[in-house]
Amino acid sequence: MYFKFESLKDRSLINGSSFFMEFGKMKRQEDAAIIEGRLLSAFGQPATTSTNYEDAFNYVIRATADNGESVILSVYSAGPIHIGSHKKDNLAKEAANALIKYVSSFDPTDYKRTIYYYDFCLKLDITVENGKATIISSQIPEEGLTDLMGKMF
Repeated sequence: MYFKFESLKDRSLINGSSFFMEFGKMKRQEDAAIIEGRLLSAFGQPATTSTNYEDAFNYVIRATADNGESVILSVYSAGPIHIGSHKKDNLAKEAANALIKYVSSFDPTDYKRTIYYYDFCLKLDITVENGKATIISSQIPEEGLTDLMGKMF
């Protein structure tokens, strides 16, 4: 089955959806950074972004099959990249697998950003450049973490 993919900006379309499957195999954090770069190439900016490692970005993707059926998928970062959906049927599974294949065909867009892994007091500086990901991890001092948490919440 052939699918057409459309990035939507209305995050309310995925409210109540849940984890469906991993976005391919990711053995290292750098693998997730490359996939994020490919998502940027395929769809541009996500519906939402944050500096929180466990919710760094969220895409809302409508996958429409050649027979006209469609399903809304979320592609989100919770460390590794996941696909979520309201439906967990064959259409959603085929669409998610086709989405992975589609996104994998793109070269990653270069980008730089900083995210924070609050559970482990880590700052992660992510750079994707010329198809290569580099992640520099550093400890956040306790007083710095308090300031960051105050800004977030």
